[in-house]
Amino acid sequence: MILHGSSISPFVRKIMLALAYKGISYELQPLNPYVEKELAQKRHPLGKVPVLEHDGHNIIDSTVIAHYLDDLYPVPPLYPGTASSRAKIRWLEEYADTRLTSLIGGVLFYQKILRGKMLNKEVDDDAVEQCLEHHLPLALAYLEEQLPEEGFVGEHLSMAEISLWSILRSGWMAGLRLSNYPKIQSYMSAIEQEPWIANLISEEDHELSGFYCKPVIIGTIATDA
Repeated sequence: MILHGSSISPFVRKIMLALAYKGISYELQPLNPYVEKELAQKRHPLGKVPVLEHDGHNIIDSTVIAHYLDDLYPVPPLYPGTASSRAKIRWLEEYADTRLTSLIGGVLFYQKILRGKMLNKEVDDDAVEQCLEHHLPLALAYLEEQLPEEGFVGEHLSMAEISLWSILRSGWMAGLRLSNYPKIQSYMSAIEQEPWIANLISEEDHELSGFYCKPVIIGTIATDA
């Protein structure tokens, strides 16, 4: 298996963790869709990552890839439990991939790290402020309500944990701190106890720590939707 993408992408990180969880060997082939646009479009019709190359096929979209891996290697499952628990896992994966990624990846990480630190371009401080003070608190308040008091969403670690951690890790790099959201903070800490996730944290810290932003503790009250 060859995984095309960059680990700095939460979607690529998500599949790296899914592969690690299942103990599947693979090769990471670096592909930055911002820089290598033409090559990315050859792999993916929308020019995105990740793309999983396997047995002569390109499997695209992180959620599609996750289901593909479960079809090939059903143990341990990425979507465990009953039909209702699997539905909850799939919804939280979707929430991570859409709502949280649009705010954390599309605003905080993009503005503060990609533009501000990696590209040395001007940061849209108004967009960052609106995200931190209004939009993101609402999104996190909803997530806080959805998480269990302890443990994981399903019978064991699943794509819910992998997907949520992957994007919240990008937020952490951009300075996001969640001490005002105790359930989320405890949930993230439990996930990080997994050795294969701790290994990725160590690798990212070694490679990317120079781009990390000053911590900001986000509030819990949003004054506007």
